[in-house]
Amino acid sequence: MNRREILRYTAWLTGTAVAAPLASAVLSGCSDAPSDAAPATQPRDGQVLHFFSPEAFDLVSQVADTLLPRTDSPSASDVGVPQTLDTMLGVVLEQSYVEQFQRLWTDLERALRREQFAEQGRDAREALLSELETTDEPTRANAREAMVMLKQQVVIYYLTTETIGEQYLNYLPIPGEYKPCIPVSDVDNRKWAI
Repeated sequence: MNRREILRYTAWLTGTAVAAPLASAVLSGCSDAPSDAAPATQPRDGQVLHFFSPEAFDLVSQVADTLLPRTDSPSASDVGVPQTLDTMLGVVLEQSYVEQFQRLWTDLERALRREQFAEQGRDAREALLSELETTDEPTRANAREAMVMLKQQVVIYYLTTETIGEQYLNYLPIPGEYKPCIPVSDVDNRKWAI
């Protein structure tokens, strides 16, 4: 799956276009951190946090694992999606996008804590996230927008992890012969990682 395909897939899953700063970061791949990047100050179990507080990081991890739970493939936190999300927001993404996400995240975090998301079972968590993502209530507009932004990032970072790319998608680092039209069964019914 190439980067453009990941963006298309993410937009399809979330029902909205991927934000330009996020799309730019995905398409450009690795780049140097901006000189005004926020210093990492929150050590947590050997994990240095760049954007979220430890409490918010736990909540993001729970949301990510609700969106992408462990099945026959690893969960979002199993492949480091919450850490990637924290690093991207704290170090890599454009400041304007980060500020917008921070403003919206505050409303989403409040909504999740008010509904006691962390204490809910899996089905209740899924229902709450679905409700937040699809609500038309003007008072929850910021929480809905934050939910969509968070879901987009979780999906993108999950699909671009080395583990998922190499073990759960077809992966051929050195391409061989080009065959434009082949049955999907010839490639174990899996999409290509690159």
